[in-house]
Amino acid sequence: MKANILITALLIFGMVEYIYPDTILVSYTRYGKTEYSHVSRAQSACEPETGQNVYFLKDYKIVTCETI
Repeated sequence: MKANILITALLIFGMVEYIYPDTILVSYTRYGKTEYSHVSRAQSACEPETGQNVYFLKDYKIVTCETI
């Protein structure tokens, strides 16, 4: 139970900007500024499209893809 709460607290909501062969570039807003994170394409739970909203772990992997 505690692990689920910890993982939920670490999830970030963002948008897929670009898909590279091995990584996915995701943008997100933090303190009013746009920031970027490269996440592993191979370890991600889904295969998003550019412009799709996702929940992800910073610099690691995408956890869920929101439907367009």
